[in-house]
Amino acid sequence: MLDLKRETEPWLPLAGDAERHALEHPWPSPARGGVRFVVEGAFFRLEHNARLELYRDLSERMLAVFRELTPWGGWLYALDPHHACYRFHPHVPFERGASLEEMTGLYTREHMDQVEHGIHTPSFASRWAMDVHPAGDPEHAFAPPDFHFVFAARYRVGNFDGLEAPGRGPIESETYELLGPRLIAAVDRDPPALFRRARRLGSND
Repeated sequence: MLDLKRETEPWLPLAGDAERHALEHPWPSPARGGVRFVVEGAFFRLEHNARLELYRDLSERMLAVFRELTPWGGWLYALDPHHACYRFHPHVPFERGASLEEMTGLYTREHMDQVEHGIHTPSFASRWAMDVHPAGDPEHAFAPPDFHFVFAARYRVGNFDGLEAPGRGPIESETYELLGPRLIAAVDRDPPALFRRARRLGSND
């Protein structure tokens, strides 16, 4: 078991065979328990900081779920086929006192306005090496070593599903996929506010 008194880093980089094995590991079948939460339209029209607050709520609630489903001292894979991958130790405290920017990995509207006016903005370090929201990535995922559940986040932009019309801007979509009955049950007990705004597809529609 991991000694959390000595293990102070929640994020440990993966590389080489360990990373390759994790990225190639099969996922649970959606037929054995899988749901998707699709976030579109109205969410992307919200005021910027309102979106960040929903991301913070998502991060906090999913961290609670990851801690519930991970044995004390255990870890999860945090996997992205296009970027760095990690072993994530959710029971190592890393979120305490985090600002909105540190918890979401995104600048607030105020700091974005400063950038637009040529004002140097203060830097910050995200508490999540891999965000729970897609952060513009095609796909990244969290899973335990045996992959009995998977939490995947995906982002898409462009003309898809025949929805784009002349004069409209690019269509954005985020999809959160939950595979495995234990993960679905844990999320359903206290769903993130973002999921309550989303279209739910899959089991228990």
